[in-house]
Parts: sequence; C-alpha cells; structure tokens
Amino acid sequence: MTLMLPVMPTNWLMGALVFAVVLLMPTAVYFAGHSALRRFPKLLNALHWLFGAYLIYLIVAGVATLLIS
Repeated sequence: MTLMLPVMPTNWLMGALVFAVVLLMPTAVYFAGHSALRRFPKLLNALHWLFGAYLIYLIVAGVATLLIS
C-alpha cells in the first residue's frame, strides 16, 4: 500500500481526472475509431481486439489492486 500512496489522487477533482483518462478517453477514441474504420473491416476488427484487451487489463489490474492492497 505504501507504494501506491504517491500516485493516489489527493482530492476528488484529481480522482475525476484519473477516471476520465483511464476510462472515458479510451472509450471516446473507440467510438470515434468505430465510425471512422467502418469501411475497413480488418482494422475495425483490430480495434475491437485492442479495446477488449484494454478492458480486460483494467479489470485484472483493478481486481489485483483490490486483492493485494
């Protein structure tokens, strides 16, 4: 837990910023790419794989943080 203290948000505004960067910004990029890459099925499929892998990474990192901390 002491290793996490320097990177933990110090107030609610910083927490909201971290939430936006970790979850909302990749989702916005995903939806923008989804509409832009509709003509290119292979790139669209790669986008789905990348976003799915990112979400799995977030879930695993969150569960590991909860279990280890």
